[in-house]
Order: sequence, then C-alpha cells, then structure tokens
Amino acid sequence: MLMDPDVWITLVTLSAIEIVLGIDNLVFIAILTGRLPPDEMLDDACKAVADLCVHCHMCRLECPANVDIPKLMMEAKATYVRTNGLAFHDRLLVQIDSLASLAGRLPAIANWALANPQARWLLEKTLGVAQSRKLPRLARRSFLKNAAMRRLSQRANRQGEMVVYFVDTYANYFDTQLADALVAVLRHNGVSVFVPADQQQAAMPMISQGVLEPARAIAQRNVALLAEAVRQGYKVIATEPSAVLALTREYPTILDDDEDAVTVAENSFDACHYLWQLHQNGKLKLGFQPQRISVGYHVPCHLRALGVGAPAENLLRLVPGIRVHRVEKCCSGIAGLYGLKRENYRASLRAGFDLIDTVRKGPFQIGMTECSTCKIQMEQGTTKPTIHPVKLLALAYGLMPEVATLVRAQGKRLVVT
Repeated sequence: MLMDPDVWITLVTLSAIEIVLGIDNLVFIAILTGRLPPDEMLDDACKAVADLCVHCHMCRLECPANVDIPKLMMEAKATYVRTNGLAFHDRLLVQIDSLASLAGRLPAIANWALANPQARWLLEKTLGVAQSRKLPRLARRSFLKNAAMRRLSQRANRQGEMVVYFVDTYANYFDTQLADALVAVLRHNGVSVFVPADQQQAAMPMISQGVLEPARAIAQRNVALLAEAVRQGYKVIATEPSAVLALTREYPTILDDDEDAVTVAENSFDACHYLWQLHQNGKLKLGFQPQRISVGYHVPCHLRALGVGAPAENLLRLVPGIRVHRVEKCCSGIAGLYGLKRENYRASLRAGFDLIDTVRKGPFQIGMTECSTCKIQMEQGTTKPTIHPVKLLALAYGLMPEVATLVRAQGKRLVVT
C-alpha cells in the first residue's frame, strides 16, 4: 500500500530534523515506530516539531547529503495549514505588509503606540508581538509612494547599467532612508533605477509559515513584472537578504521552476553583492570621504544562504577610516517573525545572546548588518545603533550627511534607531 504524499512529506521532514538537529522528540519516535496513526501527523503536536524550523536555510548548507530540508519543512507546514489553518496571531503576522500599510495611514499615532508600554501590552494581546521587543518606527510615507512622486516608477530609456529595486516591507514602510540611500548610491555610480509601483512584498513570512496559496499568487505577480524587466536588460536587486532569497530560491520552488521564475532568480542580487560586482568590473566610484567609524558586522543567515560571501564587508573596507570587525556569533536568534512572537521572545534572546552581548560590549561604535530583523535583535540589548552598509556607503560618498547623526543615535527602550 502506497503512503499518502502528505504523510510521506511529514515523515521525511521530521526525520530530517532528527538527523540535522538531533531532536529527541516523543512525537518523532512515535511516528517512526508506527504507534502514531497517520492522521495524527497533521495534529498540533507534529506542527510543534515543524515550527522548530525557522527557515534560515543553514541546514541546507550543512547537510552532507544535499537534502533541501527547508523545502521539506515548507511542504510539511503547508500540509498542516491546508488541513487546520493558522492560529489567529499567526494569520495576522504573516500579513505584516498589510498591517504596516494600515498603520502607515496614521503614522504619528502608530509610532506613539509602538513606544508606549500600555499600548504595547495591548499589541501583545491582539497580535501576539512580545511587549518588550524593540520595533521600528513607521515612516511618514511609504517609499513606493515617494518613488512614484519622484518618477522612479518610470523605466529608464537609455543604455548602461539598469536595475529594478525590489523593495521589502521594512524599507518600504519603516526605513525609507535605506531605500533612498540605495537609489542615491546607484545613481552616483551611473546606474539607472526603476522602482515598479505595482510590485508586492516578497511574501517570505507566508512562505516560512507554509501559507503557500497566497504566497504563490504574490510570487506569480512579482515574477511576471520582474521577468519583463529582466528581458529588457535590468538586474533585480534588494536591500533585504530574505527578499533576494525569496526571488532566487523560494519563487522557483513554489512556482514549479516556471521559466520566468528561473529567469528572475538568475538575475537577482543582494544590493551589496551587486555593488561589489560593479567594483570588480571597475565600474564603482572610489571617491569616498574618510570616515572615523568602527563597525561590528554580523552576516545574516539568509545572506549566507545566498552563497555570495560578505560583499558588504568588502565594500566598507574600501572606505578610508572605516574599521570592520566581523562578529562571528552565528545566528542572531530572531529568525524573522519567530522572535517577534510573545511565546518565542525569551528563546530568541537566549539563541542570540552571544551576538547581543558582543554588540553591547564590543570595541566598535555601531553594529552593521543587511537584515532588518537582525538589526532589531542587535539593538535589543543595547543603545548602540545597527546600520545597513548601504547607508554607510551613502555617507562616505557625501550623498547623505544625515547618516552621521544616525551613527551617533541611541536606541530607545521599545523602538530601534
């Protein structure tokens, strides 16, 4: 008798977890010994095991048999979601882009609430976001709206280097300065920038939670848009490693290696990786102003998963006066939405303690990382700011002197810089 495909996926996934993570779990033992009926494998106990996967892709890199464990985990979670749905808090949090858009209509009120302990208590009860977790402030206007006003949503009509900026939720609604810095750095180097107004979020929170049907619909729309631009000579870049990972690995997977999805994947890059390639091709301007800044650099898991090394570190070493200390403390522990949730908050801090402690006590002025949620974690236990490397490049080019103020800024109790 053939095993049901959903049962097979769950069994293989749990086996992979046991092999890679060494989890001693009674549910896993019960499955292997046949004492757990197949229908029970879609129960909450099995989901609790699957939820140990935070979709960091490190197991895929480490697996000696080259098993795509993240794909197996994604399918196992999707099977559960199709059968049982998601808890109320999880249903809300995977819609983080929509929540940010809604809150962005009244940014002053939203930012007051984010910094108010009583309002944060209410946020924990309604959305499940840990009351003590530092969160980013909302921008007055989203970057995509600003880009449309600046006519960045119009395609370039010339030859030379051309890129599409695939904007993630964080840069769109929270840190529009980062998006502005990238556009400024690219234009300074003669690169035309196209910001499609109708692009959507990368849907990585949905993918990591197994909410694949809406994620697949979003991926199809983004791929159709980006593939057309690629055929016109554009490269696709993003400032968020998770967004690049969605384009390069997740979209081809959930779209069954659709030809356009593969085309987009082959032409998508992390922003710093793209800039480093410009330097390697002799096209990056090196007229940097000296900076007396020491930074502690954390390489995010999703950047490691891209297999491109540490291009941001290489770029910053081109700037006179900037001293880069690589902080080798493994994962930050926040793992995207995982560390924002109330039930995971303490476990997240324990997992990231070495990194948080090093940022707090390290011999450098600021932290540096490409990942937005890693930034949140790195600022959790200290007043030191953590800054995206693209902002430091904009400062060194003399394009955004206001970043110097950010270097000296101090994080508050409940909000990040």
